[in-house]
Amino acid sequence: MIDVNKALKDVSKKGTILIGEKQTKAAIKNGSAKLVVMAQNCPSAKPIATLSKEQKVPVYTYPYTGVELGYTCGKNFSVSCLAVLEEGESTILQLVKKRK
Repeated sequence: MIDVNKALKDVSKKGTILIGEKQTKAAIKNGSAKLVVMAQNCPSAKPIATLSKEQKVPVYTYPYTGVELGYTCGKNFSVSCLAVLEEGESTILQLVKKRK
């Protein structure tokens, strides 16, 4: 079983991520997003999920709030969603591979 919090910490330190609704949507549209992570209370969950489905980008719903997602990523602010561009040395992409 993959440790979600550890994978998120690793990808935010060693990988490349874009934080926020606008940047996440842009990354999905231009095809650079490999994975979208949304907090359970993400206000734009529906439009981002729809866009991700259209572009065939996997979505992982983080089971906690944006405040906790931000904290896990090493930020001192709430993060409603983020796009993973490069996973670095993290195991973040295994979150969605396990569920297929």
